[in-house]
Amino acid sequence: MIKNLIQRAKKGESVYISEIRDAFSSFEPNVDCIVETPSGEIRRWSIFIPEISDTEEASFIEKYFHSSIYNIISAYGGKHMTLDIPADNRHIRRLCESLDHVFQIEKRRVDRSGYGKCLNVTDRINAAMGHSPFRFVISESKGDISAEHLYRKPKIDSIKAFQNTVKATSDKVIIGLDIGGTDIKAVGAINRNISAYMEYDWNPASMTKIEQMSDGVCYVVKKICSLMGESVFPDAIGVGFPDVVINNKIVGGETLKTRGIRRASSEYEKEFAKLLNLNKLLLSFCKPGAVISMTNDGSLAAYTAAVELAHSNRACDVKHGVFAHTLGTELGTGWVDEKGEIPQIPLEIYNCVIDLGNYPAGLYKPFDLRSTLNFNTEIAGTMQKYASQSGAYRLALEYFTKNEPGQYSELLKRGFIQEKESGVYVVTSPNDMRKPMLEFIMKLADDGEPQAEKVFREIGKYLAATWLETEFLLSPNAKKRILYGRFVKSRRCMQLMQEGASEIQKITFEAGDDSLAFTPLMKQLTENPSYTVAQFGQAIGAIHFAAGIPGVD
Repeated sequence: MIKNLIQRAKKGESVYISEIRDAFSSFEPNVDCIVETPSGEIRRWSIFIPEISDTEEASFIEKYFHSSIYNIISAYGGKHMTLDIPADNRHIRRLCESLDHVFQIEKRRVDRSGYGKCLNVTDRINAAMGHSPFRFVISESKGDISAEHLYRKPKIDSIKAFQNTVKATSDKVIIGLDIGGTDIKAVGAINRNISAYMEYDWNPASMTKIEQMSDGVCYVVKKICSLMGESVFPDAIGVGFPDVVINNKIVGGETLKTRGIRRASSEYEKEFAKLLNLNKLLLSFCKPGAVISMTNDGSLAAYTAAVELAHSNRACDVKHGVFAHTLGTELGTGWVDEKGEIPQIPLEIYNCVIDLGNYPAGLYKPFDLRSTLNFNTEIAGTMQKYASQSGAYRLALEYFTKNEPGQYSELLKRGFIQEKESGVYVVTSPNDMRKPMLEFIMKLADDGEPQAEKVFREIGKYLAATWLETEFLLSPNAKKRILYGRFVKSRRCMQLMQEGASEIQKITFEAGDDSLAFTPLMKQLTENPSYTVAQFGQAIGAIHFAAGIPGVD
């Protein structure tokens, strides 16, 4: 069975980590991974590990084990992870004892690579919350932590809580910011009425200083204020930021958006810490006593959907929580649980490994469009390169080259891509062609071009694999997935993704578009002939977030 999985990987086929987990579930023994987060939540996962003597198969199993641990940390972080193992099992103990080396526990953050990168985020979160750096602990107790000690979620009327956020927008001036990897979208509202929209193109991944990033955000706020009218000062600003945000602080620092800054700075920790001043900079545009409420952009997507659903005839859906993805430069993930709260965990699902196959694509350099290597960690098979614009580019190149070379030539002719000796790349200078290239592929799919249609069906399969992994990692009560982003603008692309997903798992996608507009502000957006919910919906959600969530003053 393992040999068959490896052969599939060598042929370039996907081998999803979820199918490996299912295949190994009947094996004994297993490792119980127990994580305690800085906020005191305790979670347990079991990883089954077969013992194999064949070197190639043993290497495959080892990669599966490391990827599973890496996914847990990327999603949950934690003060520490206890590895509860069977007594006297040398094979399991050896694997667990190797984790300090594999995850580079003793290295400085700047020197970590690969699997170790996830600990940088975890250690920054722990430091911000007054805890020591992350560590692994090996135990042979097998079961000392009982169900009674696991975190229990109290019941709360989440529907009413979301309805109150909209009521709180009355008599206030609020700005909502949706900050992404290719643009910043802003909406200004005065007393529940939209007074201004703004879209600002930028490329944070090319920046070399934090000031460039914060200056860009401040420019947008200053401009939207002027568009709203003279002498307008906000009571609150809501921000969806493309990084890990815990307790209103940006604490991630390992995304593609800060890659240029990481490379350019000799003291990155000090440089990145400057983002903590973003709240104060934004307050300088506001009234005295104003608040800034910030969360991850994926979490904002889930929050946006939850508020809208709470004002619909499907309000009961919110009782199970809301789980959302943003399909953009990377895969954003957001989760509002059944309490109506955003769990204070890293939730870096885009960094999680879903595919341990497709060996050929892992041989290309990360920025080569044909590559499955993560831009930051250089780990193959992470969601960043699958359910995202990078995934669309890679699949389009593969399918066009094999089956429709004329379309590949069209990508070159239109200046979307360039061939170099080192690989094939999307053009970003002097003009950034990332959005136009994606729009072109989507238009082909809309028009029924078979290879372009195949691109979005395959992305649907990747989203199903993502669903299976989030079920293992998070066990959310919400089973639907609400999708936001440029992909969602096309109903045909949404339909194709649903078709592809259904081949892997019976799940339902819902588009975060005009059909998900029930609050007064979102309805106003749908009535605007120039803008759509797919474009500015999350900026509206940021307004509600700022009104309903205590920020910082």
